[in-house]
Amino acid sequence: MRRGLISWSREELPEATLDSRVRRAQAAMAAAGVDFLAVHCTPERSAGVQWFTGFVPYWNESLLIVPRRGRPNMVIGLSNRVHDWIARNCHVENVLHSPKLGVEAAKLIGDGRAVVAVPDLDQLAAGVFAGLADQPNVTLVDGSALLETLRGVADPAQLALTIRAATIAQRALAKADVAARDAGVLISTIDGEARRLGAEEVFLAVAADLERDARLVRLEGPKPLGPSFAVRISVAYKGVWVRMTRTLAADPALSEQIAAAGAQFAAAVAALPRSEALAGFESWLVEGCRTTAPLEALQGSMIGDPQKLAAGMIVSVQATIAIGGARVVVGAPVLLGDEGETAALIVIPSFA
Repeated sequence: MRRGLISWSREELPEATLDSRVRRAQAAMAAAGVDFLAVHCTPERSAGVQWFTGFVPYWNESLLIVPRRGRPNMVIGLSNRVHDWIARNCHVENVLHSPKLGVEAAKLIGDGRAVVAVPDLDQLAAGVFAGLADQPNVTLVDGSALLETLRGVADPAQLALTIRAATIAQRALAKADVAARDAGVLISTIDGEARRLGAEEVFLAVAADLERDARLVRLEGPKPLGPSFAVRISVAYKGVWVRMTRTLAADPALSEQIAAAGAQFAAAVAALPRSEALAGFESWLVEGCRTTAPLEALQGSMIGDPQKLAAGMIVSVQATIAIGGARVVVGAPVLLGDEGETAALIVIPSFA
């Protein structure tokens, strides 16, 4: 649940950065023969609009229209009574309000023939799709590759926001008590600390007894914790998401194994974007933002159609490691290095 009033921080995400992103998009659009870029935004797929405008929505949808020339406009389904708040926190030319996003966006496109690129076109809501596709002058094309090319390499502002989110995750997980006996109490403590530090969204998942099951699940109600357990926190700060995972155990012998697994994990992720080093783990997953979903599965031991990883990307990596007869689950955000350079853990998690 999003809590508090989410505002655009011009210090952390300057107007110049957002303007630069729009100009890069317009250059790519011109090269691709695209007249407009239409970025659909829902609470689940807010990363595209946030990247262009700094705006994070509250349980509604919007459609950002980026023209080949000029500033973007936003059509949003929220009522006009929140116009002032959105206008203050969204770096666009105009904010328009309508329950029919596609129809209103078509007015912005005009009557001339136009090629409109929509990232994640296959995920576009049917009503929005119809509002655009029913216009005889509009040709819709998938704009996923275009947006992925633009935002694949993190700029300094994106990296700084990720570091802030990762620091919140690290400090919240540090509140986890190895002597805890109930997962509900554990989750409440970690969630409260993350919120206190400024997280706007927090999702926690727990593997309550790693001797029995290493799957991380969202719990409802009390749940006893075993001799060793793992906690994964997903944190959003200013619309930027990270995941971090930590294994805990009261037994000092298990703590040594946790520390050793953490060292293995750090050495393996240093080889990214080459993922061969992760293949030796019991399971592993690399998640990141390509287009509009904040965290999307890119590669992993159970991913049949892996996406390409590139230098400069920010990803969240998680692995289950079997060591000394025990299971350890660990994860952290990572900045991928150039060829021949090591990837870097953005914030070092506590492994023991």
